[in-house]
Amino acid sequence: MNDPVPPPVGPPAASDGVLRLLLDEHYPAALARALSEAGIDTAALVADRPALVGATDAEVLAAAVVERRVVVTEDVSTFPAAVALVPDHLGVVYCRSQVFRRTPAGLVTIERALTLLAADPPAGLGAAPVVWWLSSPD
Repeated sequence: MNDPVPPPVGPPAASDGVLRLLLDEHYPAALARALSEAGIDTAALVADRPALVGATDAEVLAAAVVERRVVVTEDVSTFPAAVALVPDHLGVVYCRSQVFRRTPAGLVTIERALTLLAADPPAGLGAAPVVWWLSSPD
């Protein structure tokens, strides 16, 4: 197991329901940039937290807790174990790979879906251990 690398600590989550996202390593930096340009504080593991590439899901989730971020992942089969190990997380958003493909068109769809989610998040997401399944915006 890798030793967790402490990521930079960001400001605390906003009390007004503003989400701060951490995209798991299967999402490209371009998606994080597009979301950030839309006004959503987003970091991509591959570009912004390279020390966490290859880390366990629990290490990624623990780093997200430190940064007060919600993890966006498609690891629906393995990430529940991390949720159990890091019960004080601030949220996990699951994206089914069958719905949100990592193609250019699929990345546009996930960008739209995350933008809608950030505009109207479910109660507690970003402040409490909420697990949410992202819905297609179509």
